Amino acid sequence: MASVESTITEEFLTCSICFEIFKDPKTLPCLHSFCKDCIDNLTIKGHTNAHPCPICREKFLISKNGAKDLKTNFCLKNLIEFVTSTKEVKKPCSFCSLKGETIDATSRCLTCNDLLCPECAEHRHRSTTLTLHHQVVSLAEVNAGKYHDEIRSKQQIPCSEHKGEDLKFFCETCDATVCRDCIVLSHQNHKCVTPSDARKLMEKNLKSMLGSLDQKLETLKNTKENVVSSLKKLVVGKKDVKKTLEKEMNAIIKNVMESKIKAEEEFDQLLKSKQDILEKEEKAIEGEKKLLEETLLFCNNILQCGSDIEILSMKTDIKQRLSKLQSSNSTETCCDQNVDLPAIQFCNEERGFVLVAKINENRSKEQREQENRVVPKESVTSKFNECATKKVKEVTKFSAKDEHEPKRPNYTSVAWVDEDTIAVVDQKNQKLKRISSKGIVETVAVADCMVVSSFKDGLACKAVGKMMHVFNNSLQLKKTIYDVSTLLTSSLESNEVCWISGLKKICVLQNTTIKEINIHDPHTTSNLSDPMYGHVLQNGMFAVSDWDKDCIFLIRRSGYIERRKYCRSDFSPGSISSDSELNVYVCNYESSIVEVFELSGKTIRIINICAIARNPKSISINKNGQALVANGKSFTLIN
Repeated sequence: MASVESTITEEFLTCSICFEIFKDPKTLPCLHSFCKDCIDNLTIKGHTNAHPCPICREKFLISKNGAKDLKTNFCLKNLIEFVTSTKEVKKPCSFCSLKGETIDATSRCLTCNDLLCPECAEHRHRSTTLTLHHQVVSLAEVNAGKYHDEIRSKQQIPCSEHKGEDLKFFCETCDATVCRDCIVLSHQNHKCVTPSDARKLMEKNLKSMLGSLDQKLETLKNTKENVVSSLKKLVVGKKDVKKTLEKEMNAIIKNVMESKIKAEEEFDQLLKSKQDILEKEEKAIEGEKKLLEETLLFCNNILQCGSDIEILSMKTDIKQRLSKLQSSNSTETCCDQNVDLPAIQFCNEERGFVLVAKINENRSKEQREQENRVVPKESVTSKFNECATKKVKEVTKFSAKDEHEPKRPNYTSVAWVDEDTIAVVDQKNQKLKRISSKGIVETVAVADCMVVSSFKDGLACKAVGKMMHVFNNSLQLKKTIYDVSTLLTSSLESNEVCWISGLKKICVLQNTTIKEINIHDPHTTSNLSDPMYGHVLQNGMFAVSDWDKDCIFLIRRSGYIERRKYCRSDFSPGSISSDSELNVYVCNYESSIVEVFELSGKTIRIINICAIARNPKSISINKNGQALVANGKSFTLIN
């Protein structure tokens, strides 16, 4: 048994309901203890026999007799009696009290627990054969703690069945504490052992269970630490998100305010320009009006006041002056002057205000199309027919023959690497090949490869789906990028890899940095819907073939849609490339032609390549004007 002083605290002996020292402590199934009266007061208000523990809220059942039938916590009860008995307070002599005398006790019998005055301690208490050998000690020594463990060891629990008997044995058969009468009367032939032996066995079993609970407690502590850590992360995350939100909001507000100021400045400049023109016209009109009024007044006065000979003498001068005024074109009336002002609208893509020109519905279709930067469909003119019949020279310079390949090649894409090296995609054999004019062929396996583009530091290859692989000049894979809708081919001098992600943004990879450009047009919502091919011109603009719209989108570096070049009814835009003069080349698979047009959208020639590369799938132009064309079966170099 551990030292009482080292284990007992006042809190341990205090009821959690009344906050006083326990009075008749009763223990619940959850092992929490309370005063008997406190439990009765707590449960009397309920309408059911199930009540929650005030500490852990675990339900416990109570009978009609109330807390009386609950198990008494004799450990607490004896500890309280022990603590109370060892306090330094005046206590009367137990023997003298029986005679009606009140004399302060100075000693205590450890054998029978009687309190004794000096007289009883010295003479009376040990004057019988039954008490002769009782151990009597002074209260001062008891209060000093000298006999605490001895007093504690002699405390007993009375048997509830047999009055005057204490529980001194343990029946293993019934798993219950018993007195001597219990063994004789109701526990005959049962296995009964001493409390010390029973305790050793119980402690052994309990230690195993407590060890498991200790592990569970440690797990709970770790789990709690993780939960607390997660809560702290949430708090920190909340602060970070709010800080970021505040920062983003301030940036948006700043951008909106700056765009507002810029839009106002542009609007004011446009307004001032129109005002200056109108004011000049007004001044010129006022001068001409005054001149006409003065001339009319002069002529009317002459006709009214002059004699015949006076009028006739001025006939020639008057006619010349009137004729000159009638034929004067120095000013024009402003009745047709365009005074429509642009609207200021908020553009989501730009995240700011922009000027949007109003379209006058009374204007011609050609005027409206020009204002919307739409190039209408063109018919095949005789000029184009002449270009179409022009002979094209085929040059055989590169060969990719490989007799060991399991399948017949299907070349879906080509690109210039330099003047003597090209890159081709063989979809059937799932290979990306780099071929030199000397016949050297280097390959790298790329699953489901479709389109290739070269750039200064290597090659980019898009696969079926939305995956793109970036290789260095040694054909080593450096990066894989996802969510790539369309790979934009580029010139070999470019140090960027560009692609369309989704339908609303163009991504640019330079070194390890990816920049996003939002595609937008404040004049219309008719933007990309099915981009199939794309190309980056040498001036940085983007050209994109859209099969759904049957047009080529020309997009500025800022993402602004500059122009839409609509194709003829027999033309579906395919692969795109460009030359050093920024002319755009677009393949047509069905017609086996290549249409060439300027950035203004004007078609300058149409080339028929049916005899050389029927059904072209890919085209790439180098700075010397040589074209590489792939049509699945082969790839062809054309001058």
